Amino acid sequence: MQDFISILIGILPVLIVVGASLYIFHEGMRFIERRDTNRQVSMPSITHHVDKDGKAFQLAQLELQAAERFALYLERISPDRLVMRLHQNGMSAKMLQTEMLRAIREEFDHNLSQQVYLTDPAWKLIKEANTEMVTFISKMGETMRDNSTGIDLSRKIFEAASRVENLPTDIALRQIRKDCQRILKVE
Repeated sequence: MQDFISILIGILPVLIVVGASLYIFHEGMRFIERRDTNRQVSMPSITHHVDKDGKAFQLAQLELQAAERFALYLERISPDRLVMRLHQNGMSAKMLQTEMLRAIREEFDHNLSQQVYLTDPAWKLIKEANTEMVTFISKMGETMRDNSTGIDLSRKIFEAASRVENLPTDIALRQIRKDCQRILKVE
């Protein structure tokens, strides 16, 4: 009997430590689960996207991220921002035109995979904006003489863009905003 009590006294602290560790681990996991559930539910603007396992919530996040990326793309390819970002002193009109067309294509290609998260109307307008901006820049470049400078092309682009009431980039941006409002259920 004495041996049994000695063994029990030796094992009891280990059992208490293991039991306390299991209890703390279990409570910690419950706390994390409640915190994550509360975090999803506490986002009132998109609670309609939260389902049991959070998949719809994650999809809404991906849709919003894609919309942000394409909104940035559309802003970056608008004529005024293109010129301001890419024009450098001493550039010829041909060099500036080439650089602008390269930037439009590279940015479009960089964001291409995000199209799967956009609505069909938004994607259609983005593709149209891309095509129209390439055409616009190409046509402006064709009107330049061989000795024209980047400043000449910049001026021509600014003048032509100012005469357009609704640039294709602005039209596509309005559709993206509309889609974001739908996702967020903003009235």
